Parts: sequence; structure tokens; C-alpha cells
Amino acid sequence: MKKTMSVLAALLVLTASGCARKVNIEAERAAILAVDRELLEAVKAKDVDRFLSTYTDDVWVLPPNAPITTDKKLIRELWSGLFANSTLTWQVTRTEESSAGDLGYTIGLYEVTTNGPDGKPVTERGKYVGLWKKQPNGTWKQPVDIWNSNEPLRPGASR
Repeated sequence: MKKTMSVLAALLVLTASGCARKVNIEAERAAILAVDRELLEAVKAKDVDRFLSTYTDDVWVLPPNAPITTDKKLIRELWSGLFANSTLTWQVTRTEESSAGDLGYTIGLYEVTTNGPDGKPVTERGKYVGLWKKQPNGTWKQPVDIWNSNEPLRPGASR
């Protein structure tokens, strides 16, 4: 009886391991990049709500020269101000996904142009990392968004 139970337990383990969900990493990568393209379209349309809908409810935003924020109102103000006064573009240079297919990240370069104090356009270039997490409904959202400038700190400015 003991031997039969051991064999049954071993078969159960083997069967369960064979039933493990196979993750199509390329499909998950394509899904993340599709949401990233939707984000860029939201920026072009200056659609803050559409942009923010790609953040998780507990998102951490780490903007340059500012504190980390999880405050929804501050995050909305940040992006609303940027959308109203700037042109933003970016290019993904790398994306990776976990073997479980539930986490991923994008790394890339951005460019934002605003009018300087003299009214002339000023362009800042930088880099970013976006962490992506697969949601229970299968969509991808960002729980962490961080970016920083390549430009040197201006004299007299503090970080």
C-alpha cells in the first residue's frame, strides 16, 4: 500500500509539472510593446487619462529632479503639465520579460521639447525604464515609471 501511494504521488507530481503553463515570451514582449505604442499615441493626442490608464493603481513614479510619488493627484498634475507645454517622444531600445511571463521592462531614450524662458524651444534628451506587470485580466500596466535627463545639471540648480 505504501509503495502504491508513493507511485501515485510521483505520478501526480509528474502530471502536474507537465501541466505547467507554457509562456510565449515573444507574445508577451509584443503585448508590452503594443501598450508602449498606445502610450506614445496617448502622448501625441495629449490624452492624460489614456496615458494614466496604463499605470497600476499603486504606481510609483520617479521623475527627474523631484521626489518619488505615488499620489494620483500629483502624478496627474505632472503629466498634465508636461502634455500641455511640451512635445515628448521616446524609443524603446530594449525589452525583457520574466520566464513566468508576468513581469517585464522596457528601457529606452526619450526627447522632450518645451519653450524656454526666452520662448525658444529647448530640447532635453534622457533615458527611462518602465517596469511592466501583467494584470489578472491579461493586460500589461506599469507599477514603476522612472526617467532622467542626460543633460548636465545647470549651475546653481540642486537635485
